[in-house]
Formats: sequence, C-alpha cells, structure tokens
Amino acid sequence: MARLTEADVNQQPARAAPRPAIGPRGPVIWDRLVRYTREVWAEMKRVDWPSRPELVASTIVVVAVLGVLSAYLGAWDAFFTWLFTHVLAGR
Repeated sequence: MARLTEADVNQQPARAAPRPAIGPRGPVIWDRLVRYTREVWAEMKRVDWPSRPELVASTIVVVAVLGVLSAYLGAWDAFFTWLFTHVLAGR
C-alpha cells in the first residue's frame, strides 16, 4: 500500500517564492513602503463601504446613544455630588 505522499495525492504544485528585496543589511525600506502601499490599496478596494443613507442612520444612532448615556451618567454624578455634600456637611 502506497503512502499518500508517495502517490502524489492531494499535493499542491510547487510555486516559486517571490524574491525579497534585500539590501546589504536587510529589506530596502523603499521596497517595503511600496509593497505596503500596494497591499493597503488592494485591501481598500475590497471594503464594502456603506451607502450614504446607511451612514447617516448609523451616525444618528451613535449620537442618540451617546446623548442618553451622558445624561444617565450625568444624573448619577449629580446625585452622588448632592449626596456627598449633604453627608459631609452633616458632620
């Protein structure tokens, strides 16, 4: 019985690895920056950007939630300020 590796079953074809741009002390900074910029540009093309109505609706939700949470925290802050001023003033 042959092993899977000997029978070349499910073997990926060998690919030549791209040659890295290596200078005297390692990869050249400009080649790395160009590669980074190309990869960022390719990734930005894949992004599924929201439409304008979706963006406006999301912004309204975020602002409303921030308003409610700030009012909630402000009310607790006012309550504890009142409580501590009366408790400490009672001493």
